[in-house]
Amino acid sequence: MKKHDYDAAWKTILEAFEEEIVELLFPEIYDKINWEIKSEALDNELLEIQKDIFSKEEAEKIVSDKIIKVTMKDNESKILFIHVEVQSYSSNENVFAERMFRYFYRIWDKFRYKYKDKSDIIGSAIYTYKGSSGKDKKYTYRLNGLEDDILTYNFRTVDIENLDLISINDNNPLKLVFKIAKRLLEIGADDNEIFLAKVELFNELVKYDKVKTMDQRKALTYFLEYLFLIQDNSLANKFKEIKENTGGAVNMGIDEIREKYLEEKGREEGKEIGREEGREKGVKEGEKKKAIEIAKSLLDVLDIETIALKTGLSVDEINKLK
Repeated sequence: MKKHDYDAAWKTILEAFEEEIVELLFPEIYDKINWEIKSEALDNELLEIQKDIFSKEEAEKIVSDKIIKVTMKDNESKILFIHVEVQSYSSNENVFAERMFRYFYRIWDKFRYKYKDKSDIIGSAIYTYKGSSGKDKKYTYRLNGLEDDILTYNFRTVDIENLDLISINDNNPLKLVFKIAKRLLEIGADDNEIFLAKVELFNELVKYDKVKTMDQRKALTYFLEYLFLIQDNSLANKFKEIKENTGGAVNMGIDEIREKYLEEKGREEGKEIGREEGREKGVKEGEKKKAIEIAKSLLDVLDIETIALKTGLSVDEINKLK
C-alpha cells in the first residue's frame, strides 16, 4: 500500500515559500521585515535542537519544521528567528504545546544573545489533520497549590480544517497550497474521489501564475503528487494518461511542467552569467557611444572611410549619423 509522506511534502513547501509563510502567519510584522536581506533557513541548527529534545530516532523522523532567520527594518537591524512547525497528527492536550515551548527556549538559549541586539524569537504551528484534539494555541505551566500560572507561552496557529481561504491574499501561492491540503481533509479514502479531486487540482495547478521561482512551481507539483495518492493502479494509470494527453482534462503533463522548471532554472542560473555579460555589454555600449560621438564630430572634416578606420564603426553606421 502506498503511504503518504506528509512531512516531506510539507518540507518542500516550507523551503520554497519562506517569505509567503511569514506573510500568512505574521501579517502584522511582515512589512517590518527587511526582505532585501535574504532570509536564512537554519536547518542544521534546528537538527541540533531536535536532538536535544527528542531521541535520535524521533529527531530523524521530524522533517517538517523550520527556523527562519530574518532581519528587521528598524535602525538596529534586529534579528528575528521564526519557528514554524507542521503538525499532521493529533496528541493529548498540552503535549504538542509543551513541545513548542521546548523549541522556544532551546532557540532562545541558542540565539537570543548570539548577536548584540538581543534577537527575538516567535513560534507558529500549522495543523493539517481533522479534529480538535491537540490543536493547542499556548503552553501553560502551573503548579498545584499556586494561584497564578508560572508561565504562559503563546504561539501563532493555522488550522487548515477550519481555515477560511478567502482570508488569504490571492497573490500568495500558499492559498493554493492550503486549498490542496484542505481538499484532502474533505474527501474520503475512496480512490474515485481522490482521482477526481487530483485531476481538478492538477488542472488548476498547471495554469497557476502566482509562483515566483522554479522551486516554488516544483514544490506545488510535488505537494499535490504526494498528498493525493491513488492506491488503485487502474485509476493511477488513468490519471497518468490524462496528464500525458494534452487534449484531456489536464492541459499539461508532469513532464511538460518539468520542462518549465528547467526553463525557469536556466533563467535563474543564467542571471549570474547575465550580470557578468551585462557588465561586458555595458562597457561595449559605452565604447560604442563614445565612438559615435567622435564620428559625429569628424563628419565635417574627414571622409567616411577615414572616420570608420579611426572609430571602428562601419561605413553604414556612419552614414546613418548624417
